[in-house]
Amino acid sequence: MRRAPATSGRALLRPAPRVRRGATLGLWTPSSPAPALFPRRYGRALSSMRAHGYDVVVAEHATGNDGIAAAAPASVAADLHALLSDDRVDAVVCAAGGHTSSLVLPFVDWDLVREAAKPIIGYSDATAVLWATLVHAGLITYHGPMAVSEWGEHGGVMPYTAEQFSTVVFGTPAGGVHEIEPPGRWTDEVLWWDTEDDRPRITHAGDWRCLVPGVAEGWLLPGCANTAGLLFGTGHLPDTEGAILCLDFFGSSPEKVWVQLGQWAEAGLLKGLAGAVIARHGCPRAAAAGSTDFDGVLLNVFGPLGIPVLVDVDFGHTEPRLTLPVGGPALLDAGHRSLVLW
Repeated sequence: MRRAPATSGRALLRPAPRVRRGATLGLWTPSSPAPALFPRRYGRALSSMRAHGYDVVVAEHATGNDGIAAAAPASVAADLHALLSDDRVDAVVCAAGGHTSSLVLPFVDWDLVREAAKPIIGYSDATAVLWATLVHAGLITYHGPMAVSEWGEHGGVMPYTAEQFSTVVFGTPAGGVHEIEPPGRWTDEVLWWDTEDDRPRITHAGDWRCLVPGVAEGWLLPGCANTAGLLFGTGHLPDTEGAILCLDFFGSSPEKVWVQLGQWAEAGLLKGLAGAVIARHGCPRAAAAGSTDFDGVLLNVFGPLGIPVLVDVDFGHTEPRLTLPVGGPALLDAGHRSLVLW
């Protein structure tokens, strides 16, 4: 077992879990009205959460549908405030991704978020909320499984996903370390919710890969590249100095990955990175000219920086998935395909 370095290099307040098994999760729908659109899968999600020992408190508009999102952005923010103020709720779990979480940010009471200091968990479009919480409240959030998308899987949440969630959010003791082991198998098979998701998805063997060897100590900044791009110029984008940048390029082609990373480079946000971790490509596409050389694009961007790069890591739009602390300290050893949290 690796030992954590003496300092994390960041003065952040980690939300302290008050309980482990038996925690109460607040269900929040910051974007797509997935619970309303996919009631069967939503029901499975609630059953799976409860089967794993969690109680669930559902926000007022969590099952709503205004034709675009669950509710207007101000109402969605009010739902978050209510869950954070509810003494029963230990952590807030997003229902699903979508496209409109960033519209909620101007309505969030960041002082309340900071004072409540409760874990907020999500990924994909929820990246906007996670990163803004880091900026405005100085709190660690968690890039991890959401209700409808993960807990609502046929047969319940995948065991690896559930174990990583409970260990990282509720289980790691203060001063402890968590050396992550890859799941060994993965899937990006698309089964349309409530019409085709009546069987387990087909999985494939796969491991993490070292693209550029090296060791880096830093703080994690995991998120969806598409959503992160919406935060440029808004004041919600974190400073990346000392970060291990962890990006997911779901459904992308090599030229799209290249141009998105080019935006990061032009903004000067890659120069101070400690390392980079790239998610396993879920539903990748070839470039218009035919290339599928994602490694070549990544080497072109990150190679000159001299930082370690680990790829095909299971935190994006593939299953099963990791839970990673946004702003939390970590040790990356790309050569040994190792990522350690503490």
